[in-house]
Amino acid sequence: MASTYTNSGIEKIGSGEQAGTWGNTTNNNLDIIDKAINGVQALTLSGTTDTFTVTDGTVSDAGARVLVLGGSPSGEHTLTLAPNDADKVHLVQNSSGQTVNISQGSGGNASLTNGEIAWIFCDGAGSGAAVTKQTISSSPAAFTVGTDLTVTGDASIGDDLSLASDAAVLNFGADSEIKVTHVADTGLNIKHTATGDDKPIVLTLQTGETDIQGNDVIGAINFQAPDEGTGTDAILVAAGIEAVSEGNFAADNNATKLSFKTGSSEEAAEKMSLSSAGNLSVSGGVTITGDLTVSGDDITMGTNTSGHIMVADGTNFNPVAVSGDVTIAANGAVTIANDAVETAMIADNQVTTAKLAGSVAVIGMSAKVTVGSSSPSITASVNTSGITDNGTGDFTIAIDTDYSNANFAATVTTFDNDGTSRNVGDNTVEAQAAGTIQVKTYRATPSEVSVRGSFDPDGFFVMSNAQ
Repeated sequence: MASTYTNSGIEKIGSGEQAGTWGNTTNNNLDIIDKAINGVQALTLSGTTDTFTVTDGTVSDAGARVLVLGGSPSGEHTLTLAPNDADKVHLVQNSSGQTVNISQGSGGNASLTNGEIAWIFCDGAGSGAAVTKQTISSSPAAFTVGTDLTVTGDASIGDDLSLASDAAVLNFGADSEIKVTHVADTGLNIKHTATGDDKPIVLTLQTGETDIQGNDVIGAINFQAPDEGTGTDAILVAAGIEAVSEGNFAADNNATKLSFKTGSSEEAAEKMSLSSAGNLSVSGGVTITGDLTVSGDDITMGTNTSGHIMVADGTNFNPVAVSGDVTIAANGAVTIANDAVETAMIADNQVTTAKLAGSVAVIGMSAKVTVGSSSPSITASVNTSGITDNGTGDFTIAIDTDYSNANFAATVTTFDNDGTSRNVGDNTVEAQAAGTIQVKTYRATPSEVSVRGSFDPDGFFVMSNAQ
C-alpha cells in the first residue's frame, strides 16, 4: 500500500512498506512537524509575484509556523502558498517594504501592509481557496480583534481600555438593563432600561473604610480644569461636593453633612453645608428672587440685640436700635415716653376711651356748633356723629362712641360771630346719657329782666371728659 501525506507534508507509511528504511522517513516526518510547530522561516520576495509550496515528504520553507517576508519586491506583491488543497495556519511578519497579498486560490486574499504582523489561515478549498487574516499589532502589548470578542470568564486589563466608537455602550447585568452610552463630543448617559414602575437609575458612591471617624470624607465629586493653559490657581479643583461624617459612626449613628465647596483663587473650600439635622449654613450672602417662608419661630442673625428692629436702607435690611420717645422690650411691649404725643399728631376720632387706662382723664367728646339763622350744624368735632334741633335754644348732640353710662362732666359756652355780643347768653346741659348730650341756651327778655327766655345763639361749644 502506497504512502499518503498530511497538510504539512508528513508521510504516512503504507502498511508493509519501507522495510528497513522506515526510521529515515519517521525522522524526516518529525522534522516537518517541528518546523510546522516552531519553525521561523524567512521568505525572500522579488518582483510582484512569488509562490512557495509545501512538498509532500519534504521539510519545506512554506511549511514553517512563522513566515518572515523580506527581499526587495518591486511593488505591491502577491504571494501564493501552494498547494491550494492544504489547510494551514501561519503567523506572518511583513518586512518586505511593500504591501503583500497572500493567496491560495481564487477566494479572498489576506493583505498585509509593510511592518504588519498578522495571523492567517488557508482553508485549502482547492481552486477557490481563500486566505483570511486575523490582525494583531506589531507591539506585543496590543491585540486587535476585527470582529466581536466574547470573554466568558473575568478579563483583566493591565493598562488603558479604549472604546473607539462614538456610540460605544457598556452594558451591565445579565439582562444588560444598565447602560452607559457615549454621546459624541458631549459625555456619558447612564440609563436603567427597565420600563416598569419605580425603576430609577441609582449611582451610589461607597467607601470601603471600616471605622468612620468624625470629619471623614465618605464620598466626593470634584470639578477641575487640569489642562487650563494659565496654570497655578486655574488648574486646582474649582468646585466639589463632599459627604462628610459629623462624628464617629456607630450602630445608632451615621450623622453626615453635605459640604458644597467652591474656589475663587484657591483650592475649592466649603462655602455652604447642609447638616444631618437639616440646617443650612452659608458663609456668604443669599439672594432670594421669590418669597421666603419661615415655618419656625425664630430668625437669628449675627447682630441679635434686644429691642432692635429691621429697617431697610434702600439696599439692605439692617438691625437698628429704636431710639427717641419709643422703646420696644424683648417681649414686644412698646412704651411711649410721657408728653411725646401731641394733639396735632392724632387723627380725628382715632383715640377712644376703650383704648385708654381707666384712671386717665381726657376729652371724651367736643363739638363746635354753628346756629345763627339757619339749621344748626357741627363744624368741628371729636367723637360726635350728629346734632338734632329740638326747638329754639334746644339741641341734642349724638356721641359717636358711647360712654359706659351718663356719669360724665360736660360744659357749654356760646360764642358771638359778628362782634356785637348780642347773641351771648346763659347755657345749660339739660340732660345727658351714655350716647347724647342735650344743650339749652337762654338770655334775659326785654320785658322781664329777671326772667330768661330761650334763644338761638350764633353758636356754642360743648365738650365732656371721658369717664
